[in-house]
Amino acid sequence: MVNKNGTGKNENKENHEAREKYDLLDVYYFRNIVKNRFFKPFINFFLFIFLLIIIYFGLSSEPDLRFPGGIPFATTMIWDLWHPLLAFTLILVGRIWCFACPIGAVGDWTQSVFSLNRKYPEKYRNLWVAVILFLFIFAAERHLFMFTRNPPNTAYLLLFFTALAVVMGAIYEKRSFCRYICPIGLVLGLFSMLSSIELRCKSKKTCHDHDIKECVLGNKSGKACPVGEFPQTMERNNQCIMCMECVKSCSKGNIRLSPRLPGADLIHSKKIHLDEAYLVHGIIIIFLFVLGMERLQFRNVIISFVKSTLPVDSITFLDLYWRNMWAVIIFALITLGAAGLMYLSTRATSGKKAKQKFIELSYAFIPLSLSVYLAENTFRLLKGLFYLVASIGSFFGRIWEFSPDFDTINRLQIFLLVCGFIFTLWTGYLISKRDSRDENELQQSMIAVGFTAVVYLIIGVKILTLPII
Repeated sequence: MVNKNGTGKNENKENHEAREKYDLLDVYYFRNIVKNRFFKPFINFFLFIFLLIIIYFGLSSEPDLRFPGGIPFATTMIWDLWHPLLAFTLILVGRIWCFACPIGAVGDWTQSVFSLNRKYPEKYRNLWVAVILFLFIFAAERHLFMFTRNPPNTAYLLLFFTALAVVMGAIYEKRSFCRYICPIGLVLGLFSMLSSIELRCKSKKTCHDHDIKECVLGNKSGKACPVGEFPQTMERNNQCIMCMECVKSCSKGNIRLSPRLPGADLIHSKKIHLDEAYLVHGIIIIFLFVLGMERLQFRNVIISFVKSTLPVDSITFLDLYWRNMWAVIIFALITLGAAGLMYLSTRATSGKKAKQKFIELSYAFIPLSLSVYLAENTFRLLKGLFYLVASIGSFFGRIWEFSPDFDTINRLQIFLLVCGFIFTLWTGYLISKRDSRDENELQQSMIAVGFTAVVYLIIGVKILTLPII
């Protein structure tokens, strides 16, 4: 049924619900701060200076922190503080880091000076490049780059992505680097579907009736959306980088930033993509593998296998090359194997619709994926916080030393894994119920989700119960 304004009842209901939602932008003067033309550039510039400091100390250090002359500042700031804090704050603030990111800002600054403003190639408008970059960085970290204990390599990595943002800003329009290439943006986008905040329009009818789409075109108050999102049709957080340009440009004040139940996008959004589905399983199995490599027994099995395949003994260069090659191969195989496990589970229950079902149901594993991601970063975060506290203490002439309790960390990691498992089963049920035509299809979908989730849980618990030394 359609009313006299041509707006359907469902849309009116959505508009009413949106108006009822609390708007964080109305808290005190938050909207005025966000709309201030100097606020975001100031944050970006401040963090850019800090980025340069990290790069400077990284390049000034010896390449291995285990030897004299190693300066841990760069590796601690990036791998023990920034990266874990991103993971542990995702549910609360989503992709708010992208608002402050200095590397994305460098691309913007480049465009303000010079840009060819070409459209990003249609055939590459997916996330496969970012997926490959993300998986390769963590696959090659332990033997090839050793970012977590090699400050110069951490600095080179930051310089590489900064240069890439500059090049893409000079060639392509908007923030193509952030939208299609940035591996951190990729992971933040995926996990932001679990975020407890969302940026949306207040009223779709207001958007529909407004002829000039300022959030799309931009105006003197704000730029066009740098990632090509349209608030009127947004139904999930993945691509929104929280830049707040739509808040600035919308003359109707029709943009809201609202709290919500975590994981709402997983249930309400029907947009699905194979690259995202593959990444979900890739993150689970890769970071379980990384957790395993922190356990002596697991690590010895992997190292023994790799050494047993070495064609020639006692050649150091070949040995290092061989390990690097196997690191990449193993990560590629286990991610394919993880995705294949879920695919075979859906194929066994769904027949011809296996690929479609695989993609749909893979989104149910985002909570488990995040829990594994958090578990792997738990030790790093505590290590980074202890380093920060000790540094502050030494600045004031006090000795504040802390050391991680491995048993406590282990229990916390298992707790996170179990929470992710439970959340995944519940999410799988809601997604299956939404997409199933009958009770039989619902049961088949839950069998596929449950079987795969139990396999992941068993592997994770087995790894986390291995002794660290």
